[in-house]
Amino acid sequence: MHKLFFVAATAATLVLGAAAPATAAPVSAASTTSVPSAPVSVKVSGSADAATVTWSAPRRSAAITGWTVAMTPSEQQPDKGVDKLPASARSDRYGSLTPGVTYTFSVRATNNRGRGPAVAVTYTRPATTPTTPTSTALYGLDTAGNVVRFPTDGSSTKVTVAPNGAGYTADHAGDVFVPSADRTSIVEYPRDGSAARTVASGLHLTPDLRIDDAGDLFWADAATGAVTRLPAAGGTAAVVPGLSAPSDLFAVSSRGAVATFRHASAGDVLTVRTAAGAVSTRTLTGSGPFPSGRADAIALEADDDVYIHSWTVGASGYNTWYLLPLGVTDPTKLSDRTAFEIGALSGDGFVLVESKQWCAAPAEFPTPCAIDRSFSNELVRAGTTTTDHAVTGITAVDRAPVFGATDSEGDLFAVIPSGPTPGLWRVPAGGGAAQSISTSQFTRLQTA
Repeated sequence: MHKLFFVAATAATLVLGAAAPATAAPVSAASTTSVPSAPVSVKVSGSADAATVTWSAPRRSAAITGWTVAMTPSEQQPDKGVDKLPASARSDRYGSLTPGVTYTFSVRATNNRGRGPAVAVTYTRPATTPTTPTSTALYGLDTAGNVVRFPTDGSSTKVTVAPNGAGYTADHAGDVFVPSADRTSIVEYPRDGSAARTVASGLHLTPDLRIDDAGDLFWADAATGAVTRLPAAGGTAAVVPGLSAPSDLFAVSSRGAVATFRHASAGDVLTVRTAAGAVSTRTLTGSGPFPSGRADAIALEADDDVYIHSWTVGASGYNTWYLLPLGVTDPTKLSDRTAFEIGALSGDGFVLVESKQWCAAPAEFPTPCAIDRSFSNELVRAGTTTTDHAVTGITAVDRAPVFGATDSEGDLFAVIPSGPTPGLWRVPAGGGAAQSISTSQFTRLQTA
């Protein structure tokens, strides 16, 4: 249940949570040839992602023919946040507010002589409280396109959750969200097995839903390419402020920050909007590891560090993960070694599993390289510290990237496509022998 936040104003500006305001001086009589007096009893209340402003007309005033209500900052609002209402209006509602951002709403009366004095109130949509949810299930898509669920303890017990789940995501309650077949609605499949329900419609979806710990849903709009957010508490889907430009890749952190990556010949562009609403854009040089078209995956950590997976220039067939902390334009390889890899974002960093040996693609023809492709090392990055653990039991097949998933305990889950160890595997936190969960193939792994 969402709390209702409320503040009233009779002075120029009030701050939510401040001491109660003093009583305003009475409005003096005014000629009908003057501008109107200020409104009285101006209040703002908020719930979910919206705020409603209410007011009363002054007891003594020149004629009032309308009201002007303005909101700042006004991102995501039509007409730059300015609403012009008839004289009978006594309230106005604004939606798509961003968590942690303070908004100012001003109300003034108007007539043919001009605008009267404004009364302003402020409202801050509560920020999402960071939590560390416990992962109890592993999700993935089977070869038939169904969303399936496994326990994270390594059990092979599989439950089919939803059909036609391309682009699915799951929240920490275990509810699964899937784009509809026509990509205009989001359908929820509750963890308790109750009937599926449509949570939003009239959308332009792509088959790539994302979710944060608060349960807000994100996707790239199919018509505009802009990253769009649907609040978990209900309300209207809206473009994430500062991210209206189309992008090639996007990622959402557990705290609700968003990163976008756009290929450009003059230098690829990385934009990050933090959970607090700060937007920064960086141009990455074309001579670096991200020449246009080579990056193919992105991940965003809770502290706003960005991880980008990219293929190197040339025919070697080498691909790896790079780190870009917030504000940094010079990417760093996560590992000094050249190896086949499994990569996955973790709760406080990144996990990279590397093979014992590697060879370039041209050396595979006409005879495959005689090398040891078994995965041998697990690099666990947490904060600024990286720990190396020994791993056994799984073997790389080719140079295609393997994108895994981690649970809250640090276990890594990954799918090996073929070769001597095909199927879904669990690598325990701290390394050791990998455990086979299923010999079947799955994609789009996610824990929740």
